[in-house]
Amino acid sequence: MITSLQHIALGIPSMKAGTDFYEDFGLENVDRPDHVAMRCFGRDQDQILLIETGQDRKFHHAAFGTTATGLVAIQKKLEDRGIALLDPPFTGAADGIWFRDPEGILVNVQVAEAAPFRTDSQQAAINRPGLNMRLAQKGCPPFDIKPKPRRMGHFILFVRDVFAQSAFYCEVLGFQLSDRITDGYAAFMRTSGSSDHHVVAMLKSDGTGFHHASFEMGDIDEAEVAATSFLSKGHKHAWGPGRHGVGSNYFHYFRDPWNGMAEYFCDIDYIPGDAEWEPMEWTKKDGMFLWSADGPPPPDFGRNYELG
Repeated sequence: MITSLQHIALGIPSMKAGTDFYEDFGLENVDRPDHVAMRCFGRDQDQILLIETGQDRKFHHAAFGTTATGLVAIQKKLEDRGIALLDPPFTGAADGIWFRDPEGILVNVQVAEAAPFRTDSQQAAINRPGLNMRLAQKGCPPFDIKPKPRRMGHFILFVRDVFAQSAFYCEVLGFQLSDRITDGYAAFMRTSGSSDHHVVAMLKSDGTGFHHASFEMGDIDEAEVAATSFLSKGHKHAWGPGRHGVGSNYFHYFRDPWNGMAEYFCDIDYIPGDAEWEPMEWTKKDGMFLWSADGPPPPDFGRNYELG
């Protein structure tokens, strides 16, 4: 039933610190009366809403898109479970329905499609041993490129019960389970129909919270050119570059001012709606990375800073 990720929202203590971080990361801001919307250049869709609260950073809500028929079906499933619909949380909030999931996370579902995103720069083909696909063409991109994210592809939340939360999102919202990490550590879910390997994932913790939001780049060159520029502005490296096992995407993570994370990613697995995909149980190590330039994730990579 859910067909797209629309945006996420964060409550933050300082609007300037938040907008500076995401602008340096490569997003543009749209100032509104009650919040600031961060967008990818060339994409007519909010990606992250920043709401200044003056308090510690907290995850505020997630917004997903569906069809008109899907919205009716989701509302019926919520009613069957006794989950109350809520008023929009602020002036100018998205239309559709608002509710809290079983762990209290605020969710919006609206009739909306994913907006088109930039495909302006096409990466050169890759030459492999015995298979030369790039002929008489330089593979190195121009040295003056200034790559920016194309779209927010997924986000990860901390939850208490990964099994129960993933079951709710699949049974009520129509997500599909793509893969898990063993012992209830994490679950990765995609939207109905054709989808990236994961659009939302749940990570085990003692409470709810925000782990990271991930933005797609054209390729690993774009990701690392952008990373070099971002780090040169004084922002904090978290982990990478590397390649995940779960989803197969290349990654590079950075800490935001309040110890959440933003990620550049590229080349994620894509699952057609009619594909026969069997969810896999990954070990924690293999699921998290095949390789990484700085080895295993740092000790606090799985820490929920919303709990202190």
